[in-house]
Amino acid sequence: MRSKLVAAVGIVVGISLATTACTASTAARQDSARETASPPAPGADGRQFGSGCAQLPRIRGVGARGTRGTRRGLPRLPVAMAMAHVPLLSELSRAIRLAGLTRMLNTARAITVFAPDNAAFRELGPGNLQALFTTRADLAPVLRFQIVAGRVRPAELARQRVLTTIAGTKIYPALARPSYYVNNAFVTCGNLRAANATVYIVNQVVIPAT
Repeated sequence: MRSKLVAAVGIVVGISLATTACTASTAARQDSARETASPPAPGADGRQFGSGCAQLPRIRGVGARGTRGTRRGLPRLPVAMAMAHVPLLSELSRAIRLAGLTRMLNTARAITVFAPDNAAFRELGPGNLQALFTTRADLAPVLRFQIVAGRVRPAELARQRVLTTIAGTKIYPALARPSYYVNNAFVTCGNLRAANATVYIVNQVVIPAT
């Protein structure tokens, strides 16, 4: 059973859930109706997508024709280490450390993280955020709501396949061009690759749908 603090956080984040779900559902129906005329779903080419990707740090990678260059993304490190290099995810990285989940994330064989950005945590309100970060027993379950076993590809989000988090809760993806919703959260930058994970940065802390 979730504690009162976790439930309170759910209420804060979930205020807009019904509106968001309705918007996502409407967008999904519109996409379905014009499927034959629409461009491929976001990330269908295997690349990262989303306007939020512009806020990621530049990292060295292989450029055109095999030349060394830079790109925006995550370093190819275990996922907790990789996200710790991204200023946009500094609150999430702090939460992972405080919850004692760093080793679990870094040693996982393959996972998907729906990673709330700093603004997502701030939207909880300073009182709720401080209480959550000082209560490890509540913080760890909230973080597990953001994690799915296995690497989830954008094509699976486009098919709206229901996902189960490692906490046993459900995530319902919805295609809403030019990106996706997952429950109450919008994917601002998706299909990022760490050594052992795929990461989708989202603008809300993901709360289990009811």
